[in-house]
Amino acid sequence: MQHGEAARSLEQSARDDSGGDTHRRSFWLIGAAMVIVFVVYPLSYGPVMYQVSMGRLLGLWPVIDMVYAPIEWFANSSEFGQDLVDWYLGVWGA
Repeated sequence: MQHGEAARSLEQSARDDSGGDTHRRSFWLIGAAMVIVFVVYPLSYGPVMYQVSMGRLLGLWPVIDMVYAPIEWFANSSEFGQDLVDWYLGVWGA
């Protein structure tokens, strides 16, 4: 009877550990997604617009225009947004 209880205890601890790993992976996945959305995406606007201003990536313009529509909306929504986006594009020479 003790052997059966020990086996059940090991099975339970294995299930508990895998749940912890799942939560840890979920945490890091959500964190990485947030960094991409709130840091990498806006910072990529300058280099991409620079490439467009140099005559590159023109074939992808419809996709680029759609992908960066939220940043364009932000730029058109207020004077602060316009100033910020213009400054950042100026940093990149776009």
